[in-house]
Amino acid sequence: MDIRDRRALKQRGTQALAAVPGDPGKLVLLYAGGTAVLALVCSLLSHAVGLKIENTGGLSNMGLRSILSTVQAVLPLVNAIVTLLLGYGYRYASLRMARQQYCQPATLLEGFRRFGPLLRMVLIQGLIYMAIAFISSYIGSMIFVMTPLANDFLELMLPIVNSASMLTEQIMLDEATLMAATKTMLWAIPIMAGLFVLLATPIMYQYRMAVYSLFDAPEKGAMAALRESRGMMKGNRMELFKLDVSFWWFYALEVLISVLAYGDVLLPMAGVSFPWSDTVSYYLFYAVSLAAQVGMYYLFLNRVNVTYATVYEVLKPEPQEPQKVALGNIFDLARDYQD
Repeated sequence: MDIRDRRALKQRGTQALAAVPGDPGKLVLLYAGGTAVLALVCSLLSHAVGLKIENTGGLSNMGLRSILSTVQAVLPLVNAIVTLLLGYGYRYASLRMARQQYCQPATLLEGFRRFGPLLRMVLIQGLIYMAIAFISSYIGSMIFVMTPLANDFLELMLPIVNSASMLTEQIMLDEATLMAATKTMLWAIPIMAGLFVLLATPIMYQYRMAVYSLFDAPEKGAMAALRESRGMMKGNRMELFKLDVSFWWFYALEVLISVLAYGDVLLPMAGVSFPWSDTVSYYLFYAVSLAAQVGMYYLFLNRVNVTYATVYEVLKPEPQEPQKVALGNIFDLARDYQD
């Protein structure tokens, strides 16, 4: 099968889902529902801890406030890590479903079992993206200064720079000047962001198959998975991008559901008022968006992710079998030697 044949890839994924033992729908519902409940519980706990901090005053409660502040800071991190690992576990389940293998709820915990290699893979990619971000900000700032967009910034900063003494180690700016300089540099942000997207997107596609390679051979490690992904995606990044575009409706639904979570802010801007507090509005729309996401994932996520796992199945290199030496050839060589 060719990766360029997107319709065949999707058909193969659909056929694999139909042939999977058990109920793949229950598995994705468990994943989507579990992550949604976790996000809602962590958000409610963070709100409750915040209220507790506000109501805890006095010097005698400084230790308690410190503990509560730490808990409040840790809750989003716990939610992010657990959600990420469950997401990797679901990707592993998608790979098994593409191979028509049985998946049970414990399959979703594979991300926790492979925490070490996954962490190394994420850190390596994070360092790569940090380097790209640094390069983008450096080049982007140079481009910004060379364009007319920087006129206001230069008019503000040049007199300060010229008036500074050559012996001055650093230029000290007051808060008002710093705020004004920040406003004049707003156009630099889209330039830097555009450069980052331009440089990082090919790298992102280069490593799209790394997690599947890691699950296939975790003993090889994160670096081997990244290398194999580079090899598989060589010459295929544009085709995978076209496959992403063919799933535009799925990503559009995700964006709409994300916007739904901000209904408590957007609707009042349109003149709609609610007969309850802002806190109730926030959690109401947040819960509705989570429920909509669970429903959307239940209907479509298996189809999308099994298709991507099918891409990996098509692109992965064939295992090299050890070369076999025919015994007959050995005997022939021995007889020739004796002759």
